[in-house]
Parts: sequence; structure tokens; C-alpha cells
Amino acid sequence: MTEPQFRSKGPELLVELSQHVADTVKNVTELDLQTAELVGNAVAKHMMSVWGGQNVYFPMGISWRASQRDLQIYEEFDGRNHSALAKKYNVSLQWIYKIVRTMRKDELQAKQQMQE
Repeated sequence: MTEPQFRSKGPELLVELSQHVADTVKNVTELDLQTAELVGNAVAKHMMSVWGGQNVYFPMGISWRASQRDLQIYEEFDGRNHSALAKKYNVSLQWIYKIVRTMRKDELQAKQQMQE
């Protein structure tokens, strides 16, 4: 079945969004394809109503992926495995120290804010 042709890229974007959401839902959950496609269509319609008419920029996610990596490093950190983590994540030993120091600081600030 051929994809419909549109005058602008907007409808194509919504069709692609719907398809990507359906694929992701199917891969991440146990839902069947038909239900995943319903979810994809619902998400596309919702985004259309929320952001319709706006120019939306999707960042490459480099800083988001880095923060996810840093959180993983901190969770795996046991106090003595700096070198192993540096090798595993292909970063310098100094970077591991910095990540641990930053995450500890953030954790302490979060605890202090909860106590206030």
C-alpha cells in the first residue's frame, strides 16, 4: 500500500509520528499491532492538538543521553571501581570522579530540599 501524498510536510510528520509510536509501543510492550497503531494515532492526534501550527525542534538528545549515562555510572559506582567504569563507558578517570562528585552534590541538594 502506498503512502498518501500531501502538499506539505505536516501531515507526513504526523503519519510518521504515528508509525514510530506504534512501532515503539509494540516493541516495548506486549500489545498487538492493531492496539499499538491505535496508540500511535492517538499520540499523533494529541500532538496535533497541543502543538498544531507551531514549529517544534527535536534536539539530538546528546545531553539527555549523557545524563542517562552519568546516572548509570553513579548507580554502578561502588567507591572502588573508578577505573573499571572509565573503561566500560569509554571516558577518562577524571570524568568518572567529576560525575560521582556532581551526582553526590545533586543527591545532597535534593535531600536538603525535601527536609525544608
